[in-house]
Amino acid sequence: MDIRLKAKRVHESYTRAGGAAMIPVFYDKLINASSEIKEKFDQVDMNAQSNFLAHAIVMSFLFVDPDHQVAARTINNVRLSHNHEHLNIEPHLYDTWLSCLIETVAECDPDADEQLLIDWHKVMSIAVNHIKNGHKG
Repeated sequence: MDIRLKAKRVHESYTRAGGAAMIPVFYDKLINASSEIKEKFDQVDMNAQSNFLAHAIVMSFLFVDPDHQVAARTINNVRLSHNHEHLNIEPHLYDTWLSCLIETVAECDPDADEQLLIDWHKVMSIAVNHIKNGHKG
């Protein structure tokens, strides 16, 4: 299946999972995944962060299309803001991030099955790997 079709399928899953309403479930999993991650969120406005993440997730679905300028700009902004000179989110933390996201989808999307979760991983990995590769620290 073409990556754009997988991204469409994943976007539909995100909607079934509640869209932005699933973000607090995700952050609960993520923040409790490790003390290293928990301290990254000590001074974060979680309302603003949740709104930003909801937008970034949708942009990640669109980022699979290399010609989508808005998605590219959004993901590049995340890449820059999270690099070693700014928020300094270490690349290894994204593996936990992605695992927590997929666990959340499995919990929140009533139609989630193994193939759909694999598709989530493939689609989200495109943006996540782009962000990770920008760390340079």
